[in-house]
Amino acid sequence: MPELPEVEVVRLFLNSHLIGKTISNLEIISPKSFSGDPKKIINQKIIKTSRIGKQLSLHLANNFILLFHLKMTGQIIYSPPSSRGTPNLREGVSTLGHPTPLHSFSEGWPNKSTRLVFTFSNKSQLFFNDQRKFGWVKLLTPDELFDYQKNLGLDVLSSKFTSKYFYNQIENTSRPIKTVLLDQNKFAGIGNIYANDALFLAKINPSTSSNKINLKKSELLVHFLKKIMMDSIKAGGSTAKDNKYIHPDGSAGTHQFSFQVYQRNNEPCLVCQTPIKRIKIGGRGTFYCPKCQKYNRSVKRDARRTEGLI
Repeated sequence: MPELPEVEVVRLFLNSHLIGKTISNLEIISPKSFSGDPKKIINQKIIKTSRIGKQLSLHLANNFILLFHLKMTGQIIYSPPSSRGTPNLREGVSTLGHPTPLHSFSEGWPNKSTRLVFTFSNKSQLFFNDQRKFGWVKLLTPDELFDYQKNLGLDVLSSKFTSKYFYNQIENTSRPIKTVLLDQNKFAGIGNIYANDALFLAKINPSTSSNKINLKKSELLVHFLKKIMMDSIKAGGSTAKDNKYIHPDGSAGTHQFSFQVYQRNNEPCLVCQTPIKRIKIGGRGTFYCPKCQKYNRSVKRDARRTEGLI
């Protein structure tokens, strides 16, 4: 599943390509993939984009919002108005998600994975592809969007995502910190890749009980979460070994070349050369350095007042 940086990359791309464009038609090939009255988006201009965590929104002039969630196998293809016939990677731009195999482009558009087709007044098109039909697009009012997202935690890149906020979310749970980082009700947008690497950079063992992490470590972890998110966005996101993330120009994201521990099982630690270990925490593959991220059962929390964060 794409994580925050990958969704932010596609938001930035769509922001530069769709703002000011008017939707002239929506073809719903798979009713399961769209929720709402399609008539309410026809002849409506896209005025802005937004994102919280892994959810992407297109805001329309009539105050409705198209909320996208790509889930595991969602994909967006943008075809500019100059396209003629079957698009290729120079014409149809694969922006995010689980890519339809390149050889199937010969099928034309829409193809067997296409669920929705948005057509704009300038004849450009946006294809929503989803091989396994887990992803969706919902048409919502601002109140409905707020209600739908009210249980999400703060977005990691929000200015409100501070060390104080982070500490308040983890201080009363004994769950492993790796599990808590992936809890979207607490922190919107943190996925497995970035949780693994941020914990390594902060020298925190992923099995550590969250309520054993002190304020100083919390501040450090927040710093590295934000840093690697921004670094990944600059690199166009991460393309794992399965090649399931495609950069807006059709190439792969490159942040995977900066992975610290993720997917590096048995490879030497970049700091101490100790082989990286892979375990499962909460059913998710977890990578860490046994030396740099030693598990210490006797870790004590610092008093709040000594850190001055709260």
